[in-house]
Amino acid sequence: MSGHPFGLLEQSEEDALHTARLLNVEERPFARVSKRLLGKDSLLRTSAQLPTPPPDESEADQEQERQKKEQERRQWREDVMLDFALLESTFIRIQFLKDSNEKERQRYATEKTKILETAQAVRDNTAELRVQLEEAQKTLTLRKEYDVLAEKITNNRMLKPRDEQRANLEKLNAEIADLENEGEEYEQTWVERREQFDNIMAAGKQMLRVIRGEKDEPEKDETMDDGEEREDGEATKENSRMGTPGPDMGGEDDEVNSKRSRGPSQGTGANTPAAGDAPTPDIGDTVPAPAEKPMDTDMMEAGETPQPAPVSELEEGEAAEDSAEEGEHMDVT
Repeated sequence: MSGHPFGLLEQSEEDALHTARLLNVEERPFARVSKRLLGKDSLLRTSAQLPTPPPDESEADQEQERQKKEQERRQWREDVMLDFALLESTFIRIQFLKDSNEKERQRYATEKTKILETAQAVRDNTAELRVQLEEAQKTLTLRKEYDVLAEKITNNRMLKPRDEQRANLEKLNAEIADLENEGEEYEQTWVERREQFDNIMAAGKQMLRVIRGEKDEPEKDETMDDGEEREDGEATKENSRMGTPGPDMGGEDDEVNSKRSRGPSQGTGANTPAAGDAPTPDIGDTVPAPAEKPMDTDMMEAGETPQPAPVSELEEGEAAEDSAEEGEHMDVT
């Protein structure tokens, strides 16, 4: 006889057997049927010993005994049928219970999934609400600080009402607009005065050119009458003297500069303009007076040799020329 190999079951199989086991209440119908069919009082079992011969009885007794056995068989049959009906109902109830349990397990799994999803959503919502709470707390703190500052501002007695402040702002805006318009007018006036000044300067320079031309013509006529025998020596001497001034020339330059710094008004005694009149530009200050060097250069270009003069005569001539130029400048103004 080969033995059946029984081994240890896995944990999942043991759990399945444990959940599928029959309870004591469910085993009773099966045990009752098996006891009814296989018990020692069962009619299906045959006795191992022959029955004792019955005593001599009458036919009435035998008939009564036979009816009694038929009654017992009929009763046993009814009991067996009832036991099988109970077992069948038990099987049906177990099947229904199993189906119901499966449905409940499925419903429980579905509800578990929903509960887990809801819990996760609640966690996410809680985290989001926590972030919103932190932002709201920061906003509340900032608003409290603003409230403190606003309270300090509103409780300040130095502040004026809104209407008065609005009127002051409008007044300031109007003043700003007036100042801007005035600035534009001043700019236009300044441009016009600058143009007038440029025109006056141009006219003064033109007059100086005319006066300088009239002054140079007699001098050129006088120098043209001189001889040309000392042309080379005098030209070389004049060029060297133009490049390197002598010691006496410094005194002359200082005298000329002092006269120019005094101005034509002091030299000629001309009337000064009134305080309310516009200042007239001094042509002598803006345009330098013609010196001896340009005239000498013009004479050299014309091929004429200037007449040498002593240093004292040159100084007197330059002083006279400066006084004449001051007078000319004054006449121009």
